[in-house]
Amino acid sequence: MEFQHITQNVGSLETIYDGKLEQAVDGDITLPEYCPDIIRILKCTVEPSIHSAQASGERVAVEGAARVHVLYAAEDGTLQSFEQTYPFARTADIPGAEGAAVRATVKTEYANARAVSPRRLDVHGLLSIALNVLRRREDAILTQVSGGGIQALGGTVNLSSLEALHGTTFQMNEVIEVEPNLPPVDQILSRQAVVIPTEMKAIKNKLLIKGNLEVRLTYSSRGAKEPITITHIMPLSQIIEAPGVSEQTANTLRLRVNSLDITPKPDTNGAARLLDIAARVAADVKGYAPVELPVVKDAYSTQGGIALDTRRLESRELAETFRDTFTAKEGFDFGSGGIQSVQLLTGDLLPPVVAVKDDGLHANGKIKLSIVYLDGAGQIASAEKELPYSFRRAMKQGGKNLAADLDIDLLNLQETVSGDHLDVRAELAATGETTAAAAHTVVNAVSANEEEALPKRSPLTIYFASSGEPVWDIAKRYRTTVDAVRQENELASDTAAAGQMLLIPSV
Repeated sequence: MEFQHITQNVGSLETIYDGKLEQAVDGDITLPEYCPDIIRILKCTVEPSIHSAQASGERVAVEGAARVHVLYAAEDGTLQSFEQTYPFARTADIPGAEGAAVRATVKTEYANARAVSPRRLDVHGLLSIALNVLRRREDAILTQVSGGGIQALGGTVNLSSLEALHGTTFQMNEVIEVEPNLPPVDQILSRQAVVIPTEMKAIKNKLLIKGNLEVRLTYSSRGAKEPITITHIMPLSQIIEAPGVSEQTANTLRLRVNSLDITPKPDTNGAARLLDIAARVAADVKGYAPVELPVVKDAYSTQGGIALDTRRLESRELAETFRDTFTAKEGFDFGSGGIQSVQLLTGDLLPPVVAVKDDGLHANGKIKLSIVYLDGAGQIASAEKELPYSFRRAMKQGGKNLAADLDIDLLNLQETVSGDHLDVRAELAATGETTAAAAHTVVNAVSANEEEALPKRSPLTIYFASSGEPVWDIAKRYRTTVDAVRQENELASDTAAAGQMLLIPSV
């Protein structure tokens, strides 16, 4: 017996590698002559960035830099800043990485600095590089089989076929001028940027994205008593090559800032009033096509024995994509030391705990706050606090086996000082997608089994059915066809009644 197989290709997401690399940051820093002596270190941070992450053969290479940033109090009581950058490069041997999409993110595990002398710093830190290597896998699913007296029990599986998987980066540059009413830049105390998408449009194999890159920096100036904060919006309009996306696919987009450099430059009068902004943005694109896939659940032959090769088909259907903004706030008491004003407020997101429950999507996490402030006596001091946040979202599609892929971004921090109390309000954004998963056992291939003999059959057999017994099971037992049983017994249903007498014809 020969059988003809008809298959349909379905794309799915395969994780090749999901792990971490470590990168040490060690430095012996001598302050340049223009920096005043160190009286007290207030804060040391290591600000990592990713410049490139790509696969070549079976190796993934990640290149980036670690900016060591030290805030300290000088003898005159002013807030001072110094930074030094250390490039790094790491590789990982990952079989099957050729042509895969690579996503690399980096965070600082710890950073500390010790003043060896008023002019020298001993710095130690550790970076953790999260490396996620993904590949689009294409599976051929049996949708129909014929020939050799084959009888097939069909079914339908609804799923989302992954048609596009692409990761890329692009550069954004702009030189801006400090407003005339603000003093020139002396030292940059902090910098951050977040990308906010506003529009996404797919055309064949391309994705047009629009949005804004919101840059926020705080700097000190010799002509100002307090640090100055500037917020600048850079418009984003980019066409991304993404093979597989189209107007018919449901597309997901994740944008993140991989690196941010801001360099003060002199204007025509020689004052540092120009800021050269360079940001590298990473874009991760996936495109899903909704598919109503015919499958073969069972099969037998009326002409001889067969062997069924079955497989477990795990279907995943894209439920929704979203980007929601939400807020979190917390109050802190500074006790007897007091607080007059905040000089610098920065925050780092700690990894959230994400869970899908009956009432929806839950994400809980904390923001590690770093606060440089003037205490009750007017002296510069520093403190670290934690601000908890909680995100909730009702799921459009209920049921079990739901999963969520979620990113949390910190958009903005605002503070209010009242007496010895500090209130901090955080604005955050949650970007993600939810999927519904299901597992099915389906027939993968049919072949002849010469060792299995057909059961002996008489021209007509009488059979008494059990309650709700499928006609398919009865026809399969006697190696006849469902249509023959239904026609012989004038059945309008696919199941038999309890004790129903059926005439089973041979074919």
